[in-house]
Amino acid sequence: MKIRAALVLMISLSATVMFSRPALAWTGSDSAFEAAYLLTHVADWGQTRDIAVRCESGRYFETNLVMGRCPNIASVNTYFVSTALLHMGASYLLPAPYRRIFQTGTIGMQIGYINNNANIGLNLRF
Repeated sequence: MKIRAALVLMISLSATVMFSRPALAWTGSDSAFEAAYLLTHVADWGQTRDIAVRCESGRYFETNLVMGRCPNIASVNTYFVSTALLHMGASYLLPAPYRRIFQTGTIGMQIGYINNNANIGLNLRF
C-alpha cells in the first residue's frame, strides 16, 4: 500500500510540475524527458527491491553507498521516492539547456543500471 501511495504522490507531483507554467519555461519536451526518467527510475527501484529481498543469499548486493550493501525494503522505498522528488525538483529549477543535459544524462545512467541488473538476473519486484 505504501508503494502505491508513493507512486500516486510521484505522479501527482510530476503532473503539478509538468502542467504549471513558471518563469522557467517548462516545455512539453521537458515533460516527456522527465516521464522517461521516471520510468527508468521506477524500473531501477523494482530491481533494487529485488536485491533487498534476495540479498541474504549472498549472491546479490547493492552497490549504492547511500543504501548500504544489503538494504531493507523500507530504506529502498524511502530512497527511491526521495530521489524521484529531488530529480523532478532539480529538473524544474534548472535552466532549459542544463535541464536537458541533466535529464538525458540521468536517463542514460539509469538505463545502464537497469541493463546491468537485468544481466545479473534481477527482476522487477513490487
